[in-house]
Amino acid sequence: MNNFERDYRKILRQVVVNGRRSENRTGVDTFKLFNQSMTILLDQGFPIVTAKKVYFRKALAEFIWMLRGETSTQYLNQCDVKWWNDFADEKGELGKVYGYQMRSFGGHFDQVEYALEQIKKGSRRAVISLWNPNDLEDQALPCCFTQMIFYRDGENLSMHITFRSSDLFLGLPYDVMTSALMVYYMAKMVNLVPDRLAITLVDAHVYECYNEQIKKYLSEPISFLP
Repeated sequence: MNNFERDYRKILRQVVVNGRRSENRTGVDTFKLFNQSMTILLDQGFPIVTAKKVYFRKALAEFIWMLRGETSTQYLNQCDVKWWNDFADEKGELGKVYGYQMRSFGGHFDQVEYALEQIKKGSRRAVISLWNPNDLEDQALPCCFTQMIFYRDGENLSMHITFRSSDLFLGLPYDVMTSALMVYYMAKMVNLVPDRLAITLVDAHVYECYNEQIKKYLSEPISFLP
């Protein structure tokens, strides 16, 4: 079984209990803490929240969308993923967001292929950066996760991912799934074994308006899936 949800709940409860109230661009206050982290052992199972409803197929669709380098909501909408629609322009375009930065950084550089080559060599330079200040004005939203670093240990592959900002209750369960899928994909491409997913949340927060839903979630039992 995977202990991810147990560790996820610890961070969520910590932020609810000890977080500092903060105003932000949305107009809805958050409670937040600095520098929360967890390490997920992927050999214990896929990290998915069980005590509230989440949709793996939507996380998979978003992962494929990013990996393809797409920046339009068209594919997402075909997969019933609608949470990007409010940020897109009238043509459904989001600008130079995740997929663009992964596959066309600076307009031409494929960071996924670069990282794969570095992993094959056992290099410490297998890094994908999603934060490009030159492109911030051309993005519907700046990327919430900003860097992926891959770590090869023999036949095992792990990844560390940094989030500059993380909505713990709504966003993080999906971000964890897409991050795990990234480890699985990269490992498969170079014939390695997915090992660990390490996550750092610089600004870990929950929105005040979800307090009651969070309390309900924390009261629900966890299902330890085989």
